Amino acid sequence: MRFTRRPRAPYTITDRKRAAARRLQKRQRDALPLLAELVAEQQPCIDQLMRDRVNAWGVTEQNSLDWQARRWRDARRTLNGYDPETRRALLNYWNGHRWMPADANYLLDMLHGFKRGRLVLVNGTVQPARIVISVAEATAVGWGRKPVARGWLEWP
Repeated sequence: MRFTRRPRAPYTITDRKRAAARRLQKRQRDALPLLAELVAEQQPCIDQLMRDRVNAWGVTEQNSLDWQARRWRDARRTLNGYDPETRRALLNYWNGHRWMPADANYLLDMLHGFKRGRLVLVNGTVQPARIVISVAEATAVGWGRKPVARGWLEWP
């Protein structure tokens, strides 16, 4: 099954991030001018703030990876719910469409589309459901010509 491995990126402390933290603290003090001294006492120093952000970044990265893993498990569980022929056809459709990003959310969306009828199984292959028919097919059915508008659209 196709999937894209997401690299982990460490949180880097830069001068721009430090300057942004200083501006944030100044905005917080300026928002309450009468309590500026009290707010300043409760604000952590910039170094402590950066250490907290580094720690929070690691937790956030792990939560994101855990969420992606849960999505892949949901997709595999859904795929395993189908009979082997349908499962094989869905996997062939998924693996054969390189324009679709190799992400669990897109796989789940594809499976949802199959469940709702946007994708159909025809002769062992998954295809998009036809929504529009051509004019030639519509006339062959016996609907005849498209009716001509009458009334306020007619010019004298």
